[in-house]
Amino acid sequence: MRMRLLLGMSAVLAGACGGGELSGGDSPYPDAGGHSSDAGTVGCLSSNECPTGYVCSEFGRCERPPPAPTDGGTPPPPEIEYEFSAPISSDRYVYVAMTAQDELARIDGETLAVTATPVGKSPRLVAAIPGSDGAVVLDSINGTASVVRPNGAHDLVKVVPTLKNLNRLDVDPSGRYAVVWFDLTKQLQSTGIGGVGSFQDVTVIALQPGLERAVDLTVGFRPREVQFDAAGARAYVITQDGVSVIDLGYSVTHGPSIVPPIPVSDPAFPPESVEVHVVSTGTYAAVRQLGENSLHIVDVGGFELGRQWTIPLASPATDIDLAPNGTRVYAVERAAKKLAIIDVPGDALDPNGVETIDLTGATIGSLVLSRDGNRGLLFTNATTDERITMVKLDQAGYPFVTWPLKKSVRAVGISPTGTTAIVLNAKAFGDPTTAANVDEYIDRSYGYSLVDLATGFAKLQITPVDPGTFTYAPDGSKAYISLDGGDVPTAVRALQVVTTQNGVVITKQLGSPPSAVGILPGANMAFSSQRHPLGRVSFVHLVTDAVRTVTGFDLNSNIVN
Repeated sequence: MRMRLLLGMSAVLAGACGGGELSGGDSPYPDAGGHSSDAGTVGCLSSNECPTGYVCSEFGRCERPPPAPTDGGTPPPPEIEYEFSAPISSDRYVYVAMTAQDELARIDGETLAVTATPVGKSPRLVAAIPGSDGAVVLDSINGTASVVRPNGAHDLVKVVPTLKNLNRLDVDPSGRYAVVWFDLTKQLQSTGIGGVGSFQDVTVIALQPGLERAVDLTVGFRPREVQFDAAGARAYVITQDGVSVIDLGYSVTHGPSIVPPIPVSDPAFPPESVEVHVVSTGTYAAVRQLGENSLHIVDVGGFELGRQWTIPLASPATDIDLAPNGTRVYAVERAAKKLAIIDVPGDALDPNGVETIDLTGATIGSLVLSRDGNRGLLFTNATTDERITMVKLDQAGYPFVTWPLKKSVRAVGISPTGTTAIVLNAKAFGDPTTAANVDEYIDRSYGYSLVDLATGFAKLQITPVDPGTFTYAPDGSKAYISLDGGDVPTAVRALQVVTTQNGVVITKQLGSPPSAVGILPGANMAFSSQRHPLGRVSFVHLVTDAVRTVTGFDLNSNIVN
């Protein structure tokens, strides 16, 4: 989960289902106040965070890629894939690192009580531990990590050593291990070239209570992502020269070692043009090389480590997604208007088994899967298109239907139950108040749509500013969408609550601009963290919609409204 530094504080947004902040599709790109900005100055960690048609450069700037003419003319821009996966989260608490105070604040979602715990020098990076209400926090000076567990008024703390100048922290889905590493792009975006960490070392931390310990490992050059298998037994460090596979249990019970990478791509392709996804079983990786009419399956955890199989495609894949159970890879072929369904490993051994869905009547480029993998939503955000296609991936013949929308699509998130979807709509360039007709007014406005996946009925909600991060209640009955109009005191700052059964929207005004939203299922609360000099979090009851707010996270000065 990406963390944002807020005046020396960084919140772990437990349960936040929305990805990073989402940008509109205009060129130039107006901000919420109607001003224009050069997209080349926008900071980013990956191309997913840039406006449509832009890519994230090596130094964290959103820039337009050079045109690549073909016989058919200039192709559309790349698809922008926004992350909406369920993050690692605490069941009941929101954690906030108080950097200046060298403390970690824990806010109880049930009582709104705040507990502050000393955790090391200038803590900034925090992650919650799945399966518990604990958290891991890094100090940014001394090279230590504190494992914090709730224990009444005085939390239990275990401190373990780490390498210095690490700035990324990933916890495995079982909550037993964490991998801490250095991301140069993030460093350049946040603080510049100072404090550069190792380009090839990571620290693995065992998190089991009473067995906490850390070990340093050497991996491939310049890690850019860490993935885990579903069991949490292995970590896969995606680097520029391959995938370093870490046996987590073995590593923390043995000394420091070297974990050489398994090559997974053609060295002729620039590393930033290679996308790697490890299936949930951890045995194989699906590899997409930008512009190549094929997909590669690589053994990264089986008996033939490094072996590659190539699956030809009708056109380059613009997006790949993995079935939750690890048995399938889906490849979206935008130019060919097809969706390839690849069984792993069977279709790698015999590509003749690959199934394809002909989607000639739709415009596609990106795919979002439901949590159970039974439904897929296909759309494009590379061009203006007011349609979305649903495929039933659990039924014979993969029946599909294409539904019209009132506005084009920017990003999509499916509810936990797979019954509805929130579509963040793209905004056309121009001021809606000068529109010549209703359709133009809608196109120029900000907004989102609630789509019923049983019927295709869509409820459009026009908003005064660009919809930002959003999340669903665990049972899918409500969705929570942030409206961040900026830091000007008169700007819009609100949380909209959507009842999915009837599409009714209520707006909860916030005292400060919202930075993210999330869910605390154990406390039956949604929450919105906000940008405020003292720190601020508002909690919304999942049933009653009642709002309470905590301002200031120092144990002796928190204010509850």
